[in-house]
Amino acid sequence: MDFIQKFAGGVSMPYKGVVKGNVVILEKGAKIADGMQVVVIPEKDMEREIDFDDDPFLNVDDWLPFPPEDTPRDLAHQHNHYLYGIEKK
Repeated sequence: MDFIQKFAGGVSMPYKGVVKGNVVILEKGAKIADGMQVVVIPEKDMEREIDFDDDPFLNVDDWLPFPPEDTPRDLAHQHNHYLYGIEKK
């Protein structure tokens, strides 16, 4: 799956074109309705590799606070018990 498919969720057809005078000239045969809003992503940005080491959400240990010491070890599995008092499974 290429960048456009990931970005658009595979929903829409990607079009290519060239910018001339701040206007996008689409490649031959491409048609988009007048007035339709579009997102333009420069081709050089589509080729950029994602730096997973720089993504803060992939380095959870760097920003996630430690849980309190009295946190039950089965909290994830028995969360209904701890939240609502439902009998443990």
